[in-house]
Amino acid sequence: MGFSIPEVSIRRLSIYLRCLRQALSRGEEWIQSTELARTCGISSSLVRKDLSYFGEFGIRGRGYRVEKLIKAIEEIIGIDEPIKVIIVGAGNLGRALIRHLQEIPYFRVVGAFDKNASKVGSTVSGVRVYPVAEMEKFSRETSPQIAVLAIPPEGLQETVDMVSRAGIRGVLSFALQGIKVPPGVVMNYVEIASEIEFLSYKIKKGSVA
Repeated sequence: MGFSIPEVSIRRLSIYLRCLRQALSRGEEWIQSTELARTCGISSSLVRKDLSYFGEFGIRGRGYRVEKLIKAIEEIIGIDEPIKVIIVGAGNLGRALIRHLQEIPYFRVVGAFDKNASKVGSTVSGVRVYPVAEMEKFSRETSPQIAVLAIPPEGLQETVDMVSRAGIRGVLSFALQGIKVPPGVVMNYVEIASEIEFLSYKIKKGSVA
């Protein structure tokens, strides 16, 4: 493609995917952009614009074939095959993440890692906790694609460097801190406080309007 697709449009694909799966579970074979938009809480023009970045999926007068569009979005996002994930940090957050991700069919949590010797050797939902020193060896054997970091901010840079040396290209962190991301690694943040603050702003704005 000779143009840059807006990040917000890429993020909305996950919303469309969930709405389409709901439609499929109701036995719907076709869905109009207006119905998909209503279900997702997004304007129909935005749905059409977002999907147009990735190809032509609809048929005039019929809309989108639900199952076909689901498969197309899964392929675009890269979840048409299971994604191997490791969790770094086996505390309360890390253990909760393991349990949650294990329930999602296209994620495979292949291992967890922790510095705390008391956690090493334990299992969470069938996932074994390994010492962080074994991450590189483990990654050579299992080839995980994404590392989710459920650790305090002070250990973030060291851990990202370790993940990079292990050959893992995708990192998701729950600690919002400026660090140097190694070349070839893509890193995203999920900062709960920021999300709640944004939600608070939207509530306030709605109450004033």
